[in-house]
Amino acid sequence: MIDRTRPPELKSIKSAHLPDYHSHLYDNGIQLIVVNSGVHEVFKLEVIFNAGRLHEDKKMVASLTQRMLREGTKDYNSDELSEMVDFYGASLGTPSSLDYSSITLYGINQHFKSLFPILKSVVLHPTFPQKEFKDSIADRKQKLQVDLSKNNVLSYRTITEEMYGKDHPYGYNSSIELYDDINIEDLKNHHQNHFVAGNCTIVLSGKVHDDMVKQLEQELLSYIPLGNSNASYPKEKFIGNKNLFLEKPQSVQTAIKLGFPLITRQHPDFYGLYFLNVIFGDYFSSRLMANIREDKGYTYHIYSMLDVMKNDGILLISTETAHEYVDNTLKEIHFEIERLQNDLVPIEEIQMARNYTLGNMLSAMDGPFNAAGVIKGLFLNNLDKNFFNNLIYHLNHIDANELRTLAQKYFVKENMYQVLAGKK
Repeated sequence: MIDRTRPPELKSIKSAHLPDYHSHLYDNGIQLIVVNSGVHEVFKLEVIFNAGRLHEDKKMVASLTQRMLREGTKDYNSDELSEMVDFYGASLGTPSSLDYSSITLYGINQHFKSLFPILKSVVLHPTFPQKEFKDSIADRKQKLQVDLSKNNVLSYRTITEEMYGKDHPYGYNSSIELYDDINIEDLKNHHQNHFVAGNCTIVLSGKVHDDMVKQLEQELLSYIPLGNSNASYPKEKFIGNKNLFLEKPQSVQTAIKLGFPLITRQHPDFYGLYFLNVIFGDYFSSRLMANIREDKGYTYHIYSMLDVMKNDGILLISTETAHEYVDNTLKEIHFEIERLQNDLVPIEEIQMARNYTLGNMLSAMDGPFNAAGVIKGLFLNNLDKNFFNNLIYHLNHIDANELRTLAQKYFVKENMYQVLAGKK
């Protein structure tokens, strides 16, 4: 009998156990990762190309190419694609990031053979039809106009532009002029030049059977065009305007964005910075939330985040508050930064943040698709396979002195960018 008057025993988390996976680098340069895990007959198939902003000949081409992949292929028009995917109870997506372009298919295993030609056609044979292209551009322009009326969006666009530069792949922003400068041939050329085998990683996860891998090898891997389009990351550090106010007279609130230049996941300080950010502003009991929301009541939500890409990263602090609380909110943010730089974090606070972080990490790895996402991240970011166990080890052993040292090293006032968007 279970004694329900006694709570379960608390256990410390010492390591993370990812499911076994198989990876193979084919002669044409394609990396295939198979994560065979789970009990349900479902699958997730991701075809990922290193074809983001670093590979653009024109700004915005990468994201527009990605958006247009589902708008028609040589085998199916957009309506047929949607109807077939719905018929099989599947889901087809084309997510993108600043670094990567992906085609993702979810489904149940019994329909894998029927769904595969749809994914293959989207990957290999998009047609970029003119009507859908014009509609997509018009939709993007309309959304942009709406976004530019939002202080939160405007301040984020501005601070990243100032931190990286207007012409940097991570720094430039969409505009009406950029959309007007793009044509169908730009998208076709981007797809032809960069959706190639040497840029391709494929991840198949779920309850994977041998015939699924065989079909993938026979009907897709050898059909992706040969090639490898290398792109170099700009090495020059841009220094923009570190203090900007964007006047928005009709605003109800002011958006606040503060940013520090940071490092990538490969840097040895990343483990400690990851945890320092949790304490500072990355969960509900963080210092920013406890002080500025719970104690002072200046804002409903405030947070800090590590905005880390493949080649660079920043720490971003974000909130919105009534105009009369802006100065006090900024004062308290700086107070919390200085407190981390000058005082040791109490052991009880470290333990609470540690328990949250470790539990959150295990949740993020729970299930075959989540675990496959973690494994995929290791490959795409060129991380050691023990990255997460090393992170867990570091979280369990980091102390207050190291946290203070990291705050002094990276939260440097002279390096901080500030953008406010609202009414004076």
